[in-house]
Amino acid sequence: MRRDITLPVLAVAGGAAGFFLRRWQTASAYQPDMGLFVHGAPATCALFGLLALLAVLFLVLLREKREGLDDFLPAFGSPGVGQMTLLAAAGFLMLAAGGFGMQDGFRTLRLWRAAPEMYQMSIPVSQLLTGGLCVLAGWGVIYMGRMAYRGKITDSACYLVSFPALAGLIWLFATHLKHGTEPVLMKYGFSLFAALLLTLAHYYLAGFFYGKPRPRRTAFCALMGVAVGITSLADWPDWFTIFATAAFSLSALGFVRGLLGGPWPERMPPCEEEQHG
Repeated sequence: MRRDITLPVLAVAGGAAGFFLRRWQTASAYQPDMGLFVHGAPATCALFGLLALLAVLFLVLLREKREGLDDFLPAFGSPGVGQMTLLAAAGFLMLAAGGFGMQDGFRTLRLWRAAPEMYQMSIPVSQLLTGGLCVLAGWGVIYMGRMAYRGKITDSACYLVSFPALAGLIWLFATHLKHGTEPVLMKYGFSLFAALLLTLAHYYLAGFFYGKPRPRRTAFCALMGVAVGITSLADWPDWFTIFATAAFSLSALGFVRGLLGGPWPERMPPCEEEQHG
């Protein structure tokens, strides 16, 4: 079985199924007048059953471990254009998410200045910080893709590899802070857990640069993060959350496919390689 194809496709398909089940749950099990979800509703059971099944499948199918994945290039290096294209798209989506995050932060800051007693200062600060870090994270993903594509680690690019995980951590904090007064976790729990899983995936990814590779944890968090992330989009979040979820999910898919060992289509060697060859 081609796990490098089967598992990413399963994550995307499972996320799409979760998206429609979440819409069904919101339409049939949510009580707007009370702000609660009906306990034991069929849509809720189906949604959690699907996510539990995906988690079990990923754990079972990831039992087999590839050898020699003790560094970034052996795990993710690929001369194919597919991975680089996917990671470049993820990086530019992160840059866009950073712009939306800073825009939200400045808008909330203006509201705080107008009525400081009604808003917490930590909300605009976390939004501005998340936006700025997403910009750096976008360049980090692009440069990691470039290193994997060229098969060469550069010192300057290595300074950026930790920013995707750091941006995800502040994104997680900002999501919790934004909904911290909401007593019903079901309303925002999918967005929260998507941010958590995608942050962990990029945290473990950065570990390959520091001698602490965790291939199966990286793959599991990436795959489940993609599935839960697509599901969370059914709540129609703000533009920052949409772009951040899409960016981190694309990045996770690009890296996990390389980690699972699938060869991408071979690229033509650059001119300098042809000349030296």
